[in-house]
Amino acid sequence: MYIQTCAAMQAIRRFCTKEKSVIVKDENRKKWSKGEEQDKILRMAVIVVVVLLIIGSIIVAVKLLNPRVDITKGTEKLKELEQADLKAAESKVEELEEAERAADEERKSRPVNERFANCLVLGDSITQGLYEFGIMDQSLVIAEKGAEVTRPEETGTMDMIRRAEEAKPKCLFLTFGMNDVEAARGDASAFAEGYGKVLDEIKSSMPDTKVYVNCVLPADKQAIEKNEWYGSIPQYNERLKALCEEKDVIFIDNTGLVKDEYYADDGIHQAPDYYPGWVENMAEAADL
Repeated sequence: MYIQTCAAMQAIRRFCTKEKSVIVKDENRKKWSKGEEQDKILRMAVIVVVVLLIIGSIIVAVKLLNPRVDITKGTEKLKELEQADLKAAESKVEELEEAERAADEERKSRPVNERFANCLVLGDSITQGLYEFGIMDQSLVIAEKGAEVTRPEETGTMDMIRRAEEAKPKCLFLTFGMNDVEAARGDASAFAEGYGKVLDEIKSSMPDTKVYVNCVLPADKQAIEKNEWYGSIPQYNERLKALCEEKDVIFIDNTGLVKDEYYADDGIHQAPDYYPGWVENMAEAADL
């Protein structure tokens, strides 16, 4: 009995020890699990803090590299500079225009003979009016009554060109066509063909001379009624202008200068009042 009692007591103690051990292990497991959870939370917190620090550093760096500047004052300054530059440019343009006007007035105030120095005007009886009316010195004009380009050899035109070659003028103004109305019988094509040959001769013999061609002046109604060929003068000028473009010479249109009161009795020649405007047209064309 005693032995059995002792055995029972030992069995109870072993059971209690075993249960105590199990309880201790459970408590330790719980403590370890709780500590692991705390460590996990701590690590997450550290990671969040580090990420926030990195983001903050990036934002600070961006602001330092790209500072926000108030550009209002700068924009206003640019506008002021633009306005100042515009005013300066406008002032400069006005100065240049004023200087140009002054130079133009000075040029126009110079005597005609001085402006046309080293130039020659070749033509017919209308051209003779330049020196007959005292507009230009005769030394600057070579003109023959009846001269034409349709028959340049027979009417003295080629002789005038040879005289011009000897003078070697800087500018040469040609004034032919009125006599060619009858010579070409109102045929603008024949007139242009003849004028083309004359221009070729001039450009060949005087390559350094600048050539200018005056238009054929219109005749009045009286002259056209007497000879209908004079009604072809507009066609003459159209062909002449095209020829000048082809030959690279300057065409001068003087038809706008003609007035009814300027016509002589024949309805072809011009009064002295026509000539100053004509001279000015030639001077402007050649920038004299």
